[in-house]
Amino acid sequence: MVKFLRLVLIGLFFSFSFLSAQNIKVSATTDTSIYKVGDYIKYQIEITYEKGVVVYLPSVKDSIKILEFIQTLPSEKKEVDNKIIERYNFIFSKYDSAQVTIPPLTIAYTEWNSGIKKFIKTNPVTITIRTLPVNVQEDIRDVKEPMKLPLNWLLIGLIVLIVFLLLAAAYYLYRYYKRKKQSKEQLLPAIIIPPHKIALAKLSALEQKKLWQNGLVKQYHSEVTEIVRQYFEDRFNFRALEMTSAEILAALSYLDGGKTIVDTAGNFFSNADLVKFAKFEPMPKVNEDMMKQAYEIVYHTIPAPPQQIINEAQNVR
Repeated sequence: MVKFLRLVLIGLFFSFSFLSAQNIKVSATTDTSIYKVGDYIKYQIEITYEKGVVVYLPSVKDSIKILEFIQTLPSEKKEVDNKIIERYNFIFSKYDSAQVTIPPLTIAYTEWNSGIKKFIKTNPVTITIRTLPVNVQEDIRDVKEPMKLPLNWLLIGLIVLIVFLLLAAAYYLYRYYKRKKQSKEQLLPAIIIPPHKIALAKLSALEQKKLWQNGLVKQYHSEVTEIVRQYFEDRFNFRALEMTSAEILAALSYLDGGKTIVDTAGNFFSNADLVKFAKFEPMPKVNEDMMKQAYEIVYHTIPAPPQQIINEAQNVR
C-alpha cells in the first residue's frame, strides 16, 4: 500500500511539472555550426510562453565566458496563437580554433503573479572554430617591396628650426603667464561638497527633467539608480557602480551607516532591475516611489554632525 501511494505521488509530481513546463519553452541556436577564427557568431535565445508568465533573462554577456562578447542586437517580440514569442540576439566571436559547447543558460520565470520563481534551461549549442588555411612551404614576404624616398636634408633642417622656434615661444609665453598669474593669485581653501548634497542636487535636477512623465521610463530608472549607486560609492567607499544589486545590498548590511536602509534599497533596486532586464512597464506610482525611496536612502545615511556624535557618546556613558 505504501509503495502504491509513493508511485501515485511521484506520478502527480511529474504530471504537475509537465503541465508547468508547457507554459514556457526556451531554445538556443546559432546561425551556423562552423566558423572561421574571428567570424561573428550570432547566438539567439527564443522564449515562447503563455500570457501571465513573466520572464527574467540572465546577463548573457556574463554567462558565456568561453566566447568573446561583441554586442547585443535588438530583440524581437510578437504574439502568435495567444502565446508570446521573444527572441534575443547576441554577437560573439572567438580567436583560436576549437570545438566549443555553449553551456545551457538558466532562465527564471514566474506564473500568474505567484511570486514564486521557477527555472528552465536552454539547450547547449556546439560549434566548431577553424583556422584559415596557410601554405607553410612558402616564404614570408611583403605584398610589395617598400618604396625608398630620398632624404631632403634642407627641408628637414628647416622643419627642425621651425619646431624649435615654436617650442621656445610656447615656453616663454608659459613662463610669462605663470609669473603673472602667481602675482595675482590668492590661495583659497578647497571646498569639499559632501556626497549627500551632491546626490540630493542630482535627484532634484532629475525630477525637473520629467523623464517618465514624457515616456522615457527606462532612461528615468537608469539615471535615478546611477545617482544612488554613485552616492553609495562616495558615501561608503565601495565600488557600487560596478556591483550587482545583490552585492550592493550585501555590502550595506555590513556597514553601520547602511544597515538602516537595506530594506528600502532592496525595494528600490528590485523595481529598477525589473524595468531594466524584464521590460517591466511600471505604473506611475512605482516611478514616484523610486524617487521617494532615493531621497529616503540619502536622508537616512547622512553622517551625524560632530557635536551630535559627541552627545550620543556621552549619553552612552
